[in-house]
Amino acid sequence: MTPAVFPAGTLIPPRQELTLAGKVVRAIVVLAGLGLGLGVAWVLRFLALPVVLGFLLSYVLGPLADRLENRGLSRSAAVSICFGLVLGAVALLVAGVVPSIESWLMEAPKEGEQSVFELQLERRIGQWQGSLTTSYPAVNWTAAFEKLRSLLQHQRRTLVEGLPAMALDVLSHAGSVALGFVVAFFVLLDGSVMKKAVVALMPNRHFENALLMLHRIDRQISSYLIGTAVENLLVTIIVALPLLLLGMPNAFLFAVLFGAANVIPFVGPFIGASAGLLFSLLDPAAPSMVSLIIVYVVVHLVDAMLISPLVMGKSLDMHPLTVIVGIAVGGTLGGVVGMLVIIPLIAVGKAIATTIAEGLRNAAAA
Repeated sequence: MTPAVFPAGTLIPPRQELTLAGKVVRAIVVLAGLGLGLGVAWVLRFLALPVVLGFLLSYVLGPLADRLENRGLSRSAAVSICFGLVLGAVALLVAGVVPSIESWLMEAPKEGEQSVFELQLERRIGQWQGSLTTSYPAVNWTAAFEKLRSLLQHQRRTLVEGLPAMALDVLSHAGSVALGFVVAFFVLLDGSVMKKAVVALMPNRHFENALLMLHRIDRQISSYLIGTAVENLLVTIIVALPLLLLGMPNAFLFAVLFGAANVIPFVGPFIGASAGLLFSLLDPAAPSMVSLIIVYVVVHLVDAMLISPLVMGKSLDMHPLTVIVGIAVGGTLGGVVGMLVIIPLIAVGKAIATTIAEGLRNAAAA
């Protein structure tokens, strides 16, 4: 029996063009859906920090969980081991930092009194002013040292009072951080299923480009976060050792500050070193500023010439000028937080733009 032959094109219904009314209705539905989505996002904006933290943590732990799973562990066991390591690291960090913050809080003076740090700073400035006045009596040093006193007192308040306040602010967000860990746990468990569900929503003609875009975004964010975490962990360890050998009070805390500030490209090492250098003026038990400057400079050079090239490499493949301009824009818009998030955002934007450009070129070539 010979199969029936249909005229060409009868098995595929012709594409129906929407009328003007249909287009208007579709536009209204799209705008209404967009408005509803924005409204729900505004109501649930308190979940922004946990969700962002959860996804960032999942990007950092994802490769380790995948490697453990490839060695025969179940996905849940691999994710549990990763979170055990993270919680252990957080516990060590808290155990090392909290005693230093407690000692600072105990040093807080009563109303009308001067703290030990204020007395030490005034003594140091008085010694410098007296020495310069003796050596160069023709120069009026009073105005210059008054400005120096004002500047250093401001920095002292930022360091001595700001850090405990910052720690208390972090503790006030403990619930959001805990929720972020929960989000990361479930993203690591079911991330591949979520990704497939998102890609499945795309039309067939965009399916391949959407999959490629997600892959590039994952790779960019993961490479940046893992490289940054490893680099700054090594920097923290390397700077902690000489600080301990020099007898720096609260050496672990200042090493953590230097490593955390080192996340910010270019200006981060100066921010991190300024805390230790200022503290050397405030505490008579601290090492000299010269020895601390040598330590910070050597560690920064080791990081710039050895650690960063080996760990980070060309994971982001960005021109240094792009990084500098991005940090300037991020700092202007969002301060320190803006400087931290601007580089991965640029990397994501680059991955999206590259994928779209390639898709357009392929469509034009076809």
